[in-house]
Amino acid sequence: MDPIVEILRPIPPIAWIPLSILWFGVGNTQNQFIIFLGIFFPILLNTIDAVKNVEPNLIRAARCLGAGSWGVITRVVLRAALPQIVTGIRIGLGVGWMALVAAELVGANSGLGFLINDARTVLRTDYILVGMLAIGVIGLCLDRLIRYTAQKLMPWSRALNA
Repeated sequence: MDPIVEILRPIPPIAWIPLSILWFGVGNTQNQFIIFLGIFFPILLNTIDAVKNVEPNLIRAARCLGAGSWGVITRVVLRAALPQIVTGIRIGLGVGWMALVAAELVGANSGLGFLINDARTVLRTDYILVGMLAIGVIGLCLDRLIRYTAQKLMPWSRALNA
């Protein structure tokens, strides 16, 4: 799978917009596809790296204490990898959010990207700035929500308490 992932990963989600419009038309499905492309690879790569870097002694200790394969995965590997997976989700959310706005700029009839592009055509700088500010505020709120949820679900993780 690595060659396929490494061929598709460098292609920016924005480059997929014309093809997604042809495949799905202008609308929610096209936007969901672009968001998926934006979030998938950061989450995938962070998850793979997190699982590979789980401390082997933790796995050996769980096995010595009688944990089966499923128990090792859910109680050791997932918990050890979760902070880095959440980091991947945060990065993916940022990329997906930018890709969505870009997709709305090019091929949508609603949304903040559409608002900014429409305001550009009628020279409404104030609307453009408000749209940009709204994008930033919504992105900040989404990131804070993920961090807050992660802190509640993983109080042992120092990475998310910064």
